[in-house]
Order: sequence, then structure tokens, then C-alpha cells
Amino acid sequence: MNKRNKIINQKNTINLSKKRIIILGILLTIGGLIIYGGINALKTSNGIFLSSPPRNIFLKAMYSQNTGYLFTSQSTGTAKSLNSGAGRFGHNPTITLNQGNSLSIHLINEDSVKHSQHNLNIDEFNVHTGDLGYFQSKTVTFSANKTGTFDYYCSIHPEMKGKIIVRT
Repeated sequence: MNKRNKIINQKNTINLSKKRIIILGILLTIGGLIIYGGINALKTSNGIFLSSPPRNIFLKAMYSQNTGYLFTSQSTGTAKSLNSGAGRFGHNPTITLNQGNSLSIHLINEDSVKHSQHNLNIDEFNVHTGDLGYFQSKTVTFSANKTGTFDYYCSIHPEMKGKIIVRT
């Protein structure tokens, strides 16, 4: 091999190494972001890590000519058992769960009459969706680490409120 070919081969090796380092850096960055996102996905609104999948409840924020502004439940399957009492599938349903369980509330603004903004707040569990415009949605997940009866409410429409009962 002549001297010129050796220099070309050395340059190709160096360029290939730089490319590998760049590719490795990109892959490590992507992997780190995936791990970071995965860990944060397991964290609830009140900062507790999930040890099991949360239960789900689906709430609609809406306006009814007869009753005014309200939350209604659209829950199916296992989430039905979380609801109790007369408000089971009606207006501003009561949600019941055991201490230590996690709950995901999926809120959608379906106020097709007034098109006003709505939100969902549970102060004791640091749950706040922020204001949602018409047909926007947000999911909040929290761990029921306290027992008692707690209010969930819309800060824009005071009549939109319900109860969360956490049992031991």
C-alpha cells in the first residue's frame, strides 16, 4: 500500500469514528428522553409514583338548559364501581375509591350550547386541569393518599362541583 492510500484510509477511519460518535450521542439523547418521559409518566399530580395502573373516570363539562352548568359521567367498565349514590351516572357524580388507589380523571369540555371554558380542580390532591375551551380535553392522575370527603369543582362555574370520597 502506498503512502497516499494510507492517508486516505486514515481519514476515512477518522470520519467514520466521528459519525459513530455523533450517532451514539443522538441515540443516547433519545434513550434518555424516553426514560425521562417514562419515569414522569408514572408520577401523579400530587407527586406520588404509581405502583399500579390508575382507575379511569370520564367526565364531561357541559351546559344543560334545565340544570345549568354541570359535570356528567361517561364511565364504563370498572370505573362504574367508583361512582356511588344518586349521582352515579347523573350530574356532578360522587366518586368513591380506597386510600392508596390512583385515579385518572379524563375531562372533556362538551359545552356545545354556551361554548364557555371549564376546568376541574381538587385542591387537596393538587389537581388542576387549567381552563379548557370547547371540545378540549385533559387527563389528570392522582393518588388518593388522604382519607375523607373532598370537593372537585370548576372555578369558573361554582355550581359545577361534586364529591370524592376516599375510604381506608
